Amino acid sequence: MINSTLKYFFSIFIWLIFSSGLAFGQVGRYAPSALRIGADPGTLMYTVFSEKRGFFELESDVDIDKFFLVANYGLSSYDLNEDTYSYSNNGTYFRIGADINLMNKDPNLNIAFFGIRYAASRFNDKLNYNTKTMIHPDTGWPSTWEESSNDNVRARWFELVSGMKIRVVKQLYFGFTIRYKIFKNVSPVDELRPYYIPGFGKNIVSSNSAFGFNYYVSYRLPFRKKIIYTENDKVIEDKKSKK
Repeated sequence: MINSTLKYFFSIFIWLIFSSGLAFGQVGRYAPSALRIGADPGTLMYTVFSEKRGFFELESDVDIDKFFLVANYGLSSYDLNEDTYSYSNNGTYFRIGADINLMNKDPNLNIAFFGIRYAASRFNDKLNYNTKTMIHPDTGWPSTWEESSNDNVRARWFELVSGMKIRVVKQLYFGFTIRYKIFKNVSPVDELRPYYIPGFGKNIVSSNSAFGFNYYVSYRLPFRKKIIYTENDKVIEDKKSKK
């Protein structure tokens, strides 16, 4: 499953690089200069310390001058086990969007950004519960267990994001992303309302929004030297174009 995930993830960025080359030309200011690939190290912490949640998330971006095309792909699991019920959720999710770099003239190629994402997930979930305890605690009904489940549920939402990526040494970057997730939509759902949505978080009845936070460690793979264009360079280019 990991191999198929990596294949899917990298295919997205091959398409992004190819598309940006077609749209902006293969040389010049708007040609991509590097591909950055990273992962959320929090996945290891959840794997070791959390009995409920597990996930594995990759992130990558490709630059177009001061803009970045960004994509994420993740695997997710969520398990709750109590005396009277158990809930399990497993699925995948992806995000794709664009950022604008507010530090595009930084010679160290550090990044402070804000941007937008379209996100979607697909998952299965299941609830097993004791009917006597959960539904008829004060009756003489026998203790029986029932099951309710959803298969192939799809969810989608949008995200407003902001964060930083700081160059630590050579091409190695540390960074974080703050997410505000909005306009959640989930379908199809039968009797069981999903408690958790991979990539989004808890599916709270009274809210279609949520906040999120990710750390990332990433490595930059340069195609060419990144040229930093100053305001003077822009004036010179404009004058040349008028001749």
